[in-house]
Amino acid sequence: MGKLVAVRVLRLLFLLAGGLAVGVGLGLGYLAYAYTRDLPDLSQFDRLRLTATSTLYARDGTPLAQIASVEEGRAIHRSLVRLSEVSPAAVAAIVFSEDRRFYQHYGVDFVRLFGALYAVLRGDLQGGSTITTQVIKNTLLKELAQARSLERKFKEWALALELERRYTKAEILEMYLNVVPWGGNAVGIKGAAEAYFGKDPAALTLAEGLYLASIVPAPNARYQDLAGVRQRMRLLLDQMVAEGWVSQEVAEAAWREPLAPKGWKVRYDEEGNLLEAKLVDPEARILRQLSFRMAPHFVLEVRRFLEARFGKDKVYGEGGLKVYTTLDPVMQRAAEAAAQGAQLPQGAELALVGLDPDTGEVLALVGGVRREEDEYNRATRALRNPGSAVKPFVYATAFEEGFTQATLVPDRPLEFPDPSQPGGIWRPKNFSGTFLNREVSVRYALDLSLNLPAIYTAQTIGVDKVARKLSEAGFTVKYPTLAIAIGGASITPVDLAAAYAAFVNGGYRVAPLFVRRVEDARGQVLYEAVPERRRLFDPLAAYQGWDLLKGYVYDLGEKGLAKGARIPGRVVGGKTGTTNEARDLWFAGVTRGLSAVVWVGRDDNQPLRMGGREPSSSVVNPPIWRAFVAEALRGRPGGDFPPPPGLVKARLDLLSGAPSSQGLEVWLPQDKVPPAALPSGEGAASGAFAPEGVPPPPGPESP
Repeated sequence: MGKLVAVRVLRLLFLLAGGLAVGVGLGLGYLAYAYTRDLPDLSQFDRLRLTATSTLYARDGTPLAQIASVEEGRAIHRSLVRLSEVSPAAVAAIVFSEDRRFYQHYGVDFVRLFGALYAVLRGDLQGGSTITTQVIKNTLLKELAQARSLERKFKEWALALELERRYTKAEILEMYLNVVPWGGNAVGIKGAAEAYFGKDPAALTLAEGLYLASIVPAPNARYQDLAGVRQRMRLLLDQMVAEGWVSQEVAEAAWREPLAPKGWKVRYDEEGNLLEAKLVDPEARILRQLSFRMAPHFVLEVRRFLEARFGKDKVYGEGGLKVYTTLDPVMQRAAEAAAQGAQLPQGAELALVGLDPDTGEVLALVGGVRREEDEYNRATRALRNPGSAVKPFVYATAFEEGFTQATLVPDRPLEFPDPSQPGGIWRPKNFSGTFLNREVSVRYALDLSLNLPAIYTAQTIGVDKVARKLSEAGFTVKYPTLAIAIGGASITPVDLAAAYAAFVNGGYRVAPLFVRRVEDARGQVLYEAVPERRRLFDPLAAYQGWDLLKGYVYDLGEKGLAKGARIPGRVVGGKTGTTNEARDLWFAGVTRGLSAVVWVGRDDNQPLRMGGREPSSSVVNPPIWRAFVAEALRGRPGGDFPPPPGLVKARLDLLSGAPSSQGLEVWLPQDKVPPAALPSGEGAASGAFAPEGVPPPPGPESP
């Protein structure tokens, strides 16, 4: 009887257990159905837009800067990489740590899943996720990523099985390496490699891969516990050896590697044991929204271009752009060295820019030197008065109207009605306050940077014509008055360099160019630059302007105002500019391969002082320009520019412009050579020349 009761009890228990099992099964089945009936479409992976870091490259292909994308209001550092672009050692470490049966399961690892359930029952909370399910969690189910729920698990498993059906293991692993968060603002293996070790993922070692693998489950917390991470690395290495993933020798070499994540000060013994570990800079792994290796102001200008061209949504919301810029790293280093070594007036800032005179490609740029984290780019934004640096454009315009370098212009006092001046009269002067009270050649007038001849020239050919030409060159002309002949207009340093290029490229004003090509993450070309050249002067007028600029550098020998710009082995031409009260100091110069400008001034536009006196651009700027150009063009071809057909050389007296067998060689239009001028042989102009008769007026050049 007792045995019968026992049997009935057991039968009842079995029925209850069976019913419970069926009920649980039905319940789980219903939950599975409920949670998986409305799954995201996996085809989204084919068009999934992963925000990614955009990379800027210099013209030689080296990385220049990175622009992080933005997710949920914060900068995210993620660059998409191919599996082949990641170190195999790092890949092995990550796969072994995160999902060592990755190549055996089909998206859901039931062996690991039951092991995790057993561990949970023992009080050890573990996850049973695979690399495949983590891809799902960090993409299609991102909104559920932090939830430990059956809903997430059912959806992950269902989507993981389908992901494995549609994609290869290599493709899934590549997805994982691009989407897994690695703490801070680093997402994906490329962001992590940069954030923690400052290197490309292809260069990661086994030890570095093990470190990254060890912090994946809780990167922000584990980053602060290097000793604990080292213990995890030791365990992984021993397991990798035991399971045949690496040899004992490889494991020991990895252990002895002196691993030092960014922000940590560490010390190891010869056996790889951690003797000292101190977190000295917790923010070191955080990558800025904009990070650069050099040329910060150039990079900022490229960012402005990208925002204007593609819109902020694409630049920051999608990213992944590959931006190939015009910057020449060798020239940029030369520019930065010249700027840092410059002797500047008190409180002065500096802008320096060099561009290709044929294409307008900006090769080097310094937008400021006095303050870190300074985003104000003076090379492209400082619209300032050019002073006498405008005069070559006045004379080149006159050359188009029939003037030559031998044409005589008055150096005499003159006055014009001007309500803004005291007494309603404008009485311009030369900088020295003196004048010759006679006519002088255009060449002489520029060599001494005389104001009055430039004003007379503009008056003769028409101030409206000069104003129109300056506007075409890139100057901002508010009022077409005669003052524009000596600097009464405004221009930025980069635009002045683009305008000066016209004197050596056949007469074309080039548009400054910062970006050559932009590609998206798939390599599709989104933008291809086409150099913009606009006719400014006819070739004969442009070359005579170039000859004037050479004269300004060489004609007067040691008395020359631009003697500091001379570079042995190179032919240089240029012009200084100093504005009223020395508020702006300029030197714009051209030579084979480069049109470059140096501007010095204060951001508040206050007068400059140097040693208690007003400085002159002839003293401050040419040495900076020379230091930059000489180093930037080191080892590159020099020499003069060939003249266009229609010009010939003649020897003229510098002051009077009259023919002289002992005079200076200048280029003149063939039909405008003075009858008695003696033609000379080919070759460069003959160095310094002391003008006959009246000596040059004392003092530095005019404002």
